[in-house]
Amino acid sequence: MSYSIKWSEKSKNDFIEIIDYLIDNWGKNSAKKFKNTAINSIELISKMPAIYPSTEYRKNLRRCIVVKQVSMYFQVNESEKEIIIVRFYDNRRNLDNITESLNDKD
Repeated sequence: MSYSIKWSEKSKNDFIEIIDYLIDNWGKNSAKKFKNTAINSIELISKMPAIYPSTEYRKNLRRCIVVKQVSMYFQVNESEKEIIIVRFYDNRRNLDNITESLNDKD
């Protein structure tokens, strides 16, 4: 049984920013490739949420490396059988900022 997928507002904004950046700087094909890779990762997570490792930042938070530059953080809600996509994060950024970013409420 697949888990349902929910996106936080921040994850939606992150995703759109990444797509816009890729279109502006690398072209539509790069943006489409990233989008397809992210969607494939989400589909895999919906079937096997424990496939990606837990993080040290927050209880029940997992990290999927979508591409080497971008990670997707998600939370598994077992009782509701849902995956909550929390953030997309540029792996080239300072990792000290991610703890604060992931602990912010939506």
